[in-house]
Amino acid sequence: MAGYLVASVKWHDAEEATRYYHMVLDSLKPFDGRYLARGAPAFVLEGDETPARLAMIEFPTTDHANRWHQSDEYASARKVREEFAETYWIVVMEQLAR
Repeated sequence: MAGYLVASVKWHDAEEATRYYHMVLDSLKPFDGRYLARGAPAFVLEGDETPARLAMIEFPTTDHANRWHQSDEYASARKVREEFAETYWIVVMEQLAR
């Protein structure tokens, strides 16, 4: 079943955000990851916190998402994100019957 990474990201440097995005695209390919949504603005239907930017990435499985996150292919981009952004990420597994 598919796994979905949902990321809330607050960038502190717009140029680094752009550089990160281009790095991430290449890192996703070996893990069959693809963006479903990314960017701003996002709006809140319920609750008190409005995220600065949101992204959703689909992987074939949650294991693919985890392996990508820990991979050498993503390591350089991860360093950029960790240095220039505050993030909250979750991975959820698709549970819908088809």
